[in-house]
Amino acid sequence: MKSLPRVAIIGRPNVGKSTLFNRLVGRRVAIVDSTPGVTRDRIYGIVEWNERSFGLVDTAGIISQVLEKFHEEVQLQVEVAVEESDLLLFVVDASEGPTAGDEDLVRFLRRTGKPVVVAVNKIDARHRVPLEEFHRWGFEYLIDVSALRGTRSGDLLDLLVAKLPVRVKPDTGIAENAVRVAVIGKPNVGKSSLVNRLVGEERAVVSDVAGTTRDPVDTVIRYHGLDLALIDTAGLRKKMKTARGLDYYTLMRTIGCIERCDLAVLMLDAREAMTRQDLRIADMTIENGKSLILAVNKWDLVEGKDSKTSANIEKELKKDFPHLAHVPVIFVSALTAQRLGRLLRLVVDISKQRRMKIPQESLNEFLGDAVENFHPPVVEGRRIVLHGCRQLATAPPLFEIYASRPEGIPEHYRRYLVNRLRERFPFPGTPVRLRFARRKEKKKSRH
Repeated sequence: MKSLPRVAIIGRPNVGKSTLFNRLVGRRVAIVDSTPGVTRDRIYGIVEWNERSFGLVDTAGIISQVLEKFHEEVQLQVEVAVEESDLLLFVVDASEGPTAGDEDLVRFLRRTGKPVVVAVNKIDARHRVPLEEFHRWGFEYLIDVSALRGTRSGDLLDLLVAKLPVRVKPDTGIAENAVRVAVIGKPNVGKSSLVNRLVGEERAVVSDVAGTTRDPVDTVIRYHGLDLALIDTAGLRKKMKTARGLDYYTLMRTIGCIERCDLAVLMLDAREAMTRQDLRIADMTIENGKSLILAVNKWDLVEGKDSKTSANIEKELKKDFPHLAHVPVIFVSALTAQRLGRLLRLVVDISKQRRMKIPQESLNEFLGDAVENFHPPVVEGRRIVLHGCRQLATAPPLFEIYASRPEGIPEHYRRYLVNRLRERFPFPGTPVRLRFARRKEKKKSRH
């Protein structure tokens, strides 16, 4: 398993970076179980186009203020995004034309040595400068688009895919059926301590294998006859200048580890509430189709706890973040090895269940019971009919339900069906994806 090639969106504020990000990433929405009502400060998504996939990084949240010059802290974070990417998508505003801020970015982009695609956005604006004005920068690849309307977004994707490298899967020596487990989380929550403790406890290290230059070292242990490749995200390749820069660098490294893993253990500090950064990492894990475990570390340092403390904390956490209701929570101590055996058993159980294939008969029973308990809605005077269900994929599980009007299924009924699926087939910690389609008509045979 390997990290995806990556594109970073660079540009001044208000040129349409986030709109373009949502336009390109939004092409996956049809098969992703979205969760309305959840605030997602998304800076990363996966784009699928012409049987190719790549990661897309939005730096709009980084450059959050109008800057005449790069401030040191902002420049540091943009440099991190650039370093971790294979191609840079430079977005400019056709209604304003080249500005002094654009010129600063052009000089910066040239110094990176990375390939650059210039997207001249807002070509639907009433007043816009000629495209030739942007050609004078000398970048080879330039395309005019409208992120808002989607004009030429397909042409842009064709260009990005053509210029991205094709990742070659490294020969790591790790068994193909090994479960890749990423240990993720903010700095100083005990990620390396957990990995070291698991390796030391098992005393059955198979190998230490370096991944790509972007990826950290994988340590393989064998547990109950199954190889677990532990991906530790704690290591940093260079010292960062600011705490904010360090957090962002860690986040960028975490993205690559999430892409490579099957299951992620998100470590939290038992003495702190779940933060926005923790939630962002959890959401990225789920949106990437990976299984997730929340490991509340440093449980040995919590004072005044009793037999109900952990249950109350888990209840409050899932009340605050209901889209994580299916995610197991375990309270551990990397220092004392408390519940680490239980954590490993949970990893094994979840990895097996995410690859589970549901019998067709069971799926038919599920759909029949679900429809009987809650009928599909009526759209334009006609009730939607659900004809059947089949499983298209595992790891993560993807189900397709045949409907008379698939485009008419409202979000609340989609959530209802996902919840009923989980009641029948729990898939703990694993995102369940659901899509709707019309049943293909059988061709009549000619005699």
